[in-house]
Amino acid sequence: MRYYFELTDEHYNDLGAFIPDGNNRQVAINKARQWMKDKGFKKAVLAVNSMRTGNLLDAIDIELD
Repeated sequence: MRYYFELTDEHYNDLGAFIPDGNNRQVAINKARQWMKDKGFKKAVLAVNSMRTGNLLDAIDIELD
């Protein structure tokens, strides 16, 4: 299964981060963490969407220390 990812704030507003499409959620989480670190964000939500249906499959809370 292939996914596309969106990094949002806690209110699901798009943060404009580029997270490449793919099939590995952990790679997307790592890219999101790096983007957040570079931009100074402490909390975000990674939305995982199906490429086939466009449906939201998961929302992963990410928090940096």
